Amino acid sequence: MHSYAGKLLCVNLTTREITSEELAREYAAQFLGGSGLAARYLYDWLDADTAPLGPDNPLVFMNGPLDGTGAPSAGRFAVCARSPQTGLWGEAIAGNFFGPELKFAGYDGIVIRGRAERLSYLHITPEGVELRDAEHLRGMTTFDTGDALRAENNDPGLVTACIGPAGENCVKFALILASSARAAAKKGIAGRCGMGAVMGSKNLKAVAVRGSKSNRMLKLELHDPARFRQAMARAQKFLSDDMSTEVFRAVGTSGTMDYLGLLGDVPVKYWTRGEFDYGKISGNLIAETILTGRGTCHACMVACGRKIQKAGEYVLPHAEGPEYETLAAFGSLMLVDDVNILSHIGAQCDALGVDSISAGSTIAFAIYLRELGLLPDADLQGARLQWSDPEGALALVEAIARRQGLGEILAEGSRALGARYGVEGLAVQVNDMEMAMHDPRAATGMAISYATSPIGASHNHSDFFMVETSGRPIYELGIETVDRFQTDGKMQFLARHQDWRGINNALVLCFFPNPPAAEICEMLSAATGFDITLDNILTFGERIWNLKRALNLKLGYRARCAEKLPELIARPLQEGGAEAHVPEFETMLREYYQTRDWDWKTGKPSRAKLNALGLNQIADNLWGEL
Repeated sequence: MHSYAGKLLCVNLTTREITSEELAREYAAQFLGGSGLAARYLYDWLDADTAPLGPDNPLVFMNGPLDGTGAPSAGRFAVCARSPQTGLWGEAIAGNFFGPELKFAGYDGIVIRGRAERLSYLHITPEGVELRDAEHLRGMTTFDTGDALRAENNDPGLVTACIGPAGENCVKFALILASSARAAAKKGIAGRCGMGAVMGSKNLKAVAVRGSKSNRMLKLELHDPARFRQAMARAQKFLSDDMSTEVFRAVGTSGTMDYLGLLGDVPVKYWTRGEFDYGKISGNLIAETILTGRGTCHACMVACGRKIQKAGEYVLPHAEGPEYETLAAFGSLMLVDDVNILSHIGAQCDALGVDSISAGSTIAFAIYLRELGLLPDADLQGARLQWSDPEGALALVEAIARRQGLGEILAEGSRALGARYGVEGLAVQVNDMEMAMHDPRAATGMAISYATSPIGASHNHSDFFMVETSGRPIYELGIETVDRFQTDGKMQFLARHQDWRGINNALVLCFFPNPPAAEICEMLSAATGFDITLDNILTFGERIWNLKRALNLKLGYRARCAEKLPELIARPLQEGGAEAHVPEFETMLREYYQTRDWDWKTGKPSRAKLNALGLNQIADNLWGEL
């Protein structure tokens, strides 16, 4: 198979059996790679009885067809399983160098089943695959674990994907962190859906991989190498002249803080205020004061990673600085404006292995409940819950990772916290997933993006606010700029944008650089030999989107009960860039269902839609055989 390694590594931790199997060509031809291909495999393996933290929940690492080819920003990987956070389809996309390294080792993915008797790690090189003891790594941070494995194997070329204490303790929103010894490497965070908890439930501390030098030198077998190189050169030339590439390189993702804050997109005081001094927590300030370098993933022309040696009194592990979501979750959401301690808190989230979005949001919700008088003294167990208190938040991050004191309660997430005190509706989440740090009152399409995302309220399945607020249309794919407060006529563009991001997560491409879609199609077609053009590329994304929907329904998802706007987001703010605006949710959702050809009563994609996408078997599963 051109541009694929052609094999999956299969590991049973219970029996310690390690085998490989040929990649299913028909699945790759329909679902490409990354989370799309993983979803097709997991559709066959999961059902409503699969316990997310049980040994029968397969954990899948998957790279994509452009990994290792040199295609710009195509060096990512997906981690997928049934989510312990939501009970639904779970996926997390990360960068660094793990995805290409796995392909250089000869694999398109890893399927991990069962549970090891003792804490273990998986060691993968061209010389062989071994399951090794990791009890000596218990309690170590993600960064320290990676360094320890490189040192004890005397192999600085190892790229590692590790969990921290949070993953070992099965915190519902535990992450997996990829790291390598490259000086300018950016950490890779598989942050959402609790994939670190799944890994921890399997007693798997890390996956360490090093590829073949000959594979790296010779690259991969491509269908049409000359055509691929020409398209890649055009994409690279575009990105080298692209203004957004330069902006992300200069100030990182948090460089958008000031502008998005002006629009009311950045949440404040747990989504109850519309104004904050955003300049005090922005990437611009970081670049002017504490930035010491930039980090990059494989084949990246952006280098958005922030390298920070020291932030005030805090020395950061591995010099990794914060990105937008972390600065908003622990900053404006909690009324904290000290960028130095926010940098330290973000580094601690990564080291301990907790998703900073869910952790920050859950802590901020606890502070809000405390202010309302709903969270009693007896449950604090010494914790500090007050606005503008970063030290208190930092202590709670540690408590969550260790499941100690109040952290034991917060480790279950904000919806469970709200339910504990009879105010579940006040938690700003969808399907147990805390909402990303972009307010739907400032860009109304995000209300439907969050509600219909296959993993809950994540912006990683459509950052449509970028189309609504920053004028980043993709005209060649029929995705047009729309007014951010518009209701009617917007869903056709949102659906197309979701389909496009489904492609990104299948290839696996970073969202930040935006080479022309025509060049992405050309690179993909030249690499794989698949017939892929601007005219049909979104069909692949639509197929993946509907597959994930069908998988959630198979897992017991009750769409019409679950798809709703959090109560606080339905309340208009009195100030700021989103003043007086709330999304007209049901109007947009009905239009979205019509656009998607989904049944309003059941949430199912229509039989005709599924058949048109080549998902006939799945149509029969959903609707019954004819």
